[in-house]
Amino acid sequence: MGYLAAISFLDEQVGRIILALEKRGELENTLILISSDHGDMMGDHHLWRKSYPYEGSAGVPMIIRWPESLRIKAERGQLIDKLVELRDILPTFLEIAGLEEPDGIDGMSMMHLIKGKRIGWREILDLEHGQCYWPENSWTALTDDTFKYIYFTATGEEQLFNLKNDPNEEHNLAEKESYDKNIAKWRNKMVSHLKERGEPWVVNDELGKHSEKIKFSPNYPKEYYPSEVATEY
Repeated sequence: MGYLAAISFLDEQVGRIILALEKRGELENTLILISSDHGDMMGDHHLWRKSYPYEGSAGVPMIIRWPESLRIKAERGQLIDKLVELRDILPTFLEIAGLEEPDGIDGMSMMHLIKGKRIGWREILDLEHGQCYWPENSWTALTDDTFKYIYFTATGEEQLFNLKNDPNEEHNLAEKESYDKNIAKWRNKMVSHLKERGEPWVVNDELGKHSEKIKFSPNYPKEYYPSEVATEY
């Protein structure tokens, strides 16, 4: 009931914002994007809260409503079945504002999808959660929206789910010998994805097991933590 109340409260506040924009005559000059940093496990897999690679936690909303002032020739109410992520929000805003993207941005403007430009969009999306609450829940994952491959970095456990046939992720295909070739393919994709990090992520072209500590970004302002823990905690 508490979760339902939180969602209902959020819906109310979004409605208030839209109403205020309408009253001020700014609705058709305003791009609206609704998303979230994570979902919550609500008993799925007998788990609670966030931080898991499963859809209840990893899947987030991505809702865009563009203003008429942009004069976009696109159908409203589209349900676009493409892999998008939070890194795509900044490029989207930059395109709408008519600004150039700085070098090194990983995301892509979702306006391309809205305008029907699907060629060249990503086919695989990476997901990751480092050691935080307990080592066993540190993992990396890849998905092409049909299969999701998960590698738990502390234990070496592998999971593979067919999201189309098994949307609740109840059947781990990594436990089935008939999927050995499929598992090997996704394992190699993960090796390629992590290889640039070097050891201990990839050791001798194989996925490494490690209980890593969470690293501060090199750009993290040093005045916020003591020098003796400037690189890790």
